[in-house]
Amino acid sequence: MRACIQAIQAHPRWTLFFSSLIWALCYPPFPLGWLAFIVLVPAFLATEHLRPRQAFGYWFLGGLAYNTVMYWWIYNVIKVGPAFTIGGGLILLILFLSLFNGLIGLGFRLALRHPLLLAAFPLAWAGLEAARAVGEMSFPWNDFGYALGHTLTLIQTASIFGVYGISALLIAANLFLFQAFRTDGNHGQASGTARRTFWLAAWLAVPVALGVYGTWVLRQKTPRAPSMTISLVQPSIPQTKKWSEQYFGAVVAKTFRTMDGPRGDRSPVEGSDLIVFAETSVPDFLRSRPEIVDSFFTRAMQLHASILMGALDFVEDRKPWRDYIFYNSAFLFPPQESKPVEQYSKLRLVPFSEKLPFQNVFPILNYVHLGEGDFSPGPGYQVWGDSLRFAPSICYEVIYPEFARQAKKAGAQFLVNITNDGWFGRSNGPYEHANIARFRAVETGMPIARCANSGVSVFYDAWGRDLGHTELMDSTVLQRRLPIARRDTFYARQGGTVDALFLAALGVWLLGLLLAWRLPSEAGGSPRTS
Repeated sequence: MRACIQAIQAHPRWTLFFSSLIWALCYPPFPLGWLAFIVLVPAFLATEHLRPRQAFGYWFLGGLAYNTVMYWWIYNVIKVGPAFTIGGGLILLILFLSLFNGLIGLGFRLALRHPLLLAAFPLAWAGLEAARAVGEMSFPWNDFGYALGHTLTLIQTASIFGVYGISALLIAANLFLFQAFRTDGNHGQASGTARRTFWLAAWLAVPVALGVYGTWVLRQKTPRAPSMTISLVQPSIPQTKKWSEQYFGAVVAKTFRTMDGPRGDRSPVEGSDLIVFAETSVPDFLRSRPEIVDSFFTRAMQLHASILMGALDFVEDRKPWRDYIFYNSAFLFPPQESKPVEQYSKLRLVPFSEKLPFQNVFPILNYVHLGEGDFSPGPGYQVWGDSLRFAPSICYEVIYPEFARQAKKAGAQFLVNITNDGWFGRSNGPYEHANIARFRAVETGMPIARCANSGVSVFYDAWGRDLGHTELMDSTVLQRRLPIARRDTFYARQGGTVDALFLAALGVWLLGLLLAWRLPSEAGGSPRTS
């Protein structure tokens, strides 16, 4: 073991590279989530004797490997968008996110100078993840806790602390194992047997505690709950054709054909209470296509089911830089002719894809066009339904814990997420996105019906159980009777407070780092420079 640690510390750059690479492979769909409890230990050991500047640099380089694996699938958007803008944007995104990796390495190296800072490191990590969900540049996609998404038992603690809390526990586990095998800076020898045993026991306690709690939760008797029959229509329209005017008729025809089923057979959506189509299932401004509106109205009344679908919308807004406000919207067609069509417009817009950040702060940015959409956020949350009420969400809104919590506070009993992950082709991106949705179900105790144009469409119950899912690129309808359990969770009630505490812990920890910057390093001898 001592020889292994010495090899790690003799080659910190390669250690950080490979550790970060394996870290990225811990997330679904890759089956290596169990490594999340140990994957950062080599990185911590490699950082122990580095200078702060080296720690930042090596973690930044490791971040390039990590973020490339996590986000390479964005490259597929080049097939339908301006290659230079998208390729350059992807490079900038990876560089930007790798800065966080570098700052983590720098912070960890400075935290080694004081036991309290090291002890608070897991909470600071959770605070950093919470901070990445704030603001117009936010992109909280790869929180560490999502690595456990394959193991339902281990993620039930999200109902108390959210995904950020699970991230903190994973960092604590890695830190405990690091403490068991770290070298003593004053003596250059491995820790004593008693100390190592203590830290190994602390490390083992983390997965055991998560497993015991999760097993207890999932073995509780599931209360009887009302249910709703929902059909998810997944036509798998190729992204290269979806936005082409030439193929518009074929795109809409295939969408309806997938819903209606083979001619003469029973429609696969019959018996539904709610039929769900994906984001921008009509790739145009809906009000400019009255024949499509009539088709949805007709089918809703014939099938005696509400139909939720995605399309674009616009309203006039005479400004120097624009004549219209554009929305990425969801529309709900009722089965009764007497009821109006409901509309929800996306609140959380993807930075640099659907809009440039800070356009409201700096109006001059409204004149800048880099190939991004020119959408505006909608007016607010919507909750639809009579006895069973749901909140619609569009695309990556589901990656925000706050969004799901606010929807529940607004009266929603379950979420319906519509998305078009066809942008990302056959890659890990759609699986990562679906995995994130599972955590929202566990955190809030709300079931989720997720409809994706090309997959993965899936149903999760209030505990995150997979009740059925599709495969990528299948043209199919997935129908399930979704139980709408009235499950109350601590995180749904107090998640804002929990997240604020993590953010506060990050702030206090950063103040401590400023003081630690002037403290001498605990580690003896000259830092390694290799």
